[in-house]
Amino acid sequence: MTREEIIQKLLQEDKEFRYHYEKHEELDKQIDKLEKHHPMTHDLEMELEKLKKERLYHKDMMELKIQEFLNSQKV
Repeated sequence: MTREEIIQKLLQEDKEFRYHYEKHEELDKQIDKLEKHHPMTHDLEMELEKLKKERLYHKDMMELKIQEFLNSQKV
């Protein structure tokens, strides 16, 4: 099973994974939008940092779910 197939399966079957995936996508869009803003103010930079950390958290949670799935397939 490819990584993409695993992600699709988890999106269909795991509500928690789907939540993290959707949050990650949403934050990605917000970050892209903010990064295009010029000139960049200090407040915007701080907001970007906060959003990037939150996005990374959701990515980490998705990766954890993927690893759990892979480990369960080994048994």
